[in-house]
This record gives sequence, structure tokens and C-alpha cells, in this order.
Amino acid sequence: MPGSNPDPIRTTPRPLRALAAREAPLLGVMLLLAAAFALGAPGFTNPVNLAAIGRDIAVIGMLGVGLTLVVLTGGIDLSCASVLALSASVMGLLMDRTGAIALPVLACLGTAALLGTGNALLVTRMGVPPIVATLATLGLYRMQAMKMVTLISPLPPGFSKLGAGWAAFVAFLAVLTAAALALVRTPWGRHVYAAGGNATALRLSGVSVGRTVGWTYVASALCAGAAAVVASATLNSVQGNMFPGYELDAVAAVVLGGTAITGGRGGVIGTALGAGVMAILRNGLIVAGLDVYWYQAIIGAAILLTGGLDVAIPRLRARREAAG
Repeated sequence: MPGSNPDPIRTTPRPLRALAAREAPLLGVMLLLAAAFALGAPGFTNPVNLAAIGRDIAVIGMLGVGLTLVVLTGGIDLSCASVLALSASVMGLLMDRTGAIALPVLACLGTAALLGTGNALLVTRMGVPPIVATLATLGLYRMQAMKMVTLISPLPPGFSKLGAGWAAFVAFLAVLTAAALALVRTPWGRHVYAAGGNATALRLSGVSVGRTVGWTYVASALCAGAAAVVASATLNSVQGNMFPGYELDAVAAVVLGGTAITGGRGGVIGTALGAGVMAILRNGLIVAGLDVYWYQAIIGAAILLTGGLDVAIPRLRARREAAG
């Protein structure tokens, strides 16, 4: 009917409008950061260093893309970096014992899916708040990874090709494209947005909110498993304590990319740009010889500022509408 509200389940996100509103300024910030480090940090534009930035974007970006799916439902997955470490540890042990590549890679992805299913069951079946459930599994998964593996290196010949040059970045683009299409071109994607924006309407339409939310945790873990393959190939090694703290980078990429932490709004394109900002900032500070502890401070400030704006802007808009 004219003047009626759009169906919250059938409404498809409009990535081009979002790009103009939020992602375009973030792209500008990323380019400004890159230009500043290119001018002020000799060696930043070295092809080897640029490839390293591409690999870092791939790892942070894959974790962030998976996390975005969860956050869109109003949840959170703090265990993503621990899933990466544990699934990589399983893969590394199998490679060390068999010398094979294909089967261990499949085992890595299967382990990640199993760990994501564990998170999903905790949240949707047992009713554990997402932040509590995934904070617990962050520690449990990481502990198990460190018990299983200290260091396995080198990995089988040929495996490192998956992380050579720009191969890692290409793998990230494939994950990003698949997630973006799933969100905007499939019913499941619309259900994910509705679960975070209007779960009641989704439930009344006959769609299982729990199943929709649960699959986002499995998808997040699969993205972490893909990141585990790429990261291990890049390093040509596996460690139980690899990439500690990268869950914070993933959260920062998601928040900076414009995904509302309360769910229902955002997308993976912004997260990809946020991952670019994170990777350029981390690498640039190291190349410039600056104190890398500033990196964590900048991330924290960015999350606080962006999160605050996400809360403040709707309130100001509501007040303005109420006043006039």
C-alpha cells in the first residue's frame, strides 16, 4: 500500500547508497593513511611490503567478513581468531604427519565449521549471551590450540603458494564476494538483516530466527578457517598462539565499516575497507619505526568514536523529528 512501511524481510540492502554514505569517506581515510606512510615511511611502498599489507588485509578481512554476518543479527563472535588458531593447528598436525595438502585443508575448514556450530548452539539453543559464549570459547579454543601445537614449520612444499604474492588477497576477494552476494541476493541474507533489525517480524513470517542466527556463527567460523589456510600458507608455519588479539582488529574493521553493533544495518564492503585501514595502520607504524602500542590505542579510540556516533546520530535524528 502507498505510504506503508517496507517489508523488513523483503527489503534488500542498497550497497551503492551505503557506499556513498559511509564507505566512500572510509575509502578516503584509507587512501590518506597510505599516502601519509608512503611519504613519511621509507620502504612502505616496497613491493614486498605492499604484498605483506595485502596478506594482512586478507587475514583481518576474512575474520571481519565473518564477524559482520554475526553482528548484523545483533550478536558478536569474539572467538574468531581462536577458531583460526585451532583449525590451523589441526591442519598443521595433519600436514606434519601425512605430508598431504588437500585433506588437511578440508580438515581445517571442517574443524572451523564444528567450532562455529558449538558457538551457535551455545547462543541459540542454550541461550547464552553471545558476548559471554564467544568470550568463553575464545579462551577454550585458544588453550586447545596451544596445547596441540607449539610450532610446525615448514609445511609441505607447494602449500606456501597459497600465500605467495597477492594470492592471499585474491582469496580474500573471493570470500568477500561470496558473502556480499549472499547478503544481498539470497533470502538468507535478507533474513540476517531482519534478525538484527526486526526479529519479531521475521519470526511472525514463519522464519526460524534461531536457525538464521546460528548459521551466521558457522559462516563466521568458516571465514576464520579460510583465514587460517591463508595465514598458515603465508607464514609457511603453524603456531598454537598465532594471530593473538586479531579478534579486536576484526571488531574494529566491522565497526569502522559502518555495521551497527546492535544489528540490522551495515555490510561486508565497509568491513573490507575497515580491514584495509587496520592493516595499513599496523604496517605503517612498524615501517615508520613508531611505537606499535599506539596501534591498540588508535583502534580503541576509533571503536569508541564510531560506536558513539552510531548511538548519538539516531537519537539526534529522532529528537529533530519529534521537535518538528
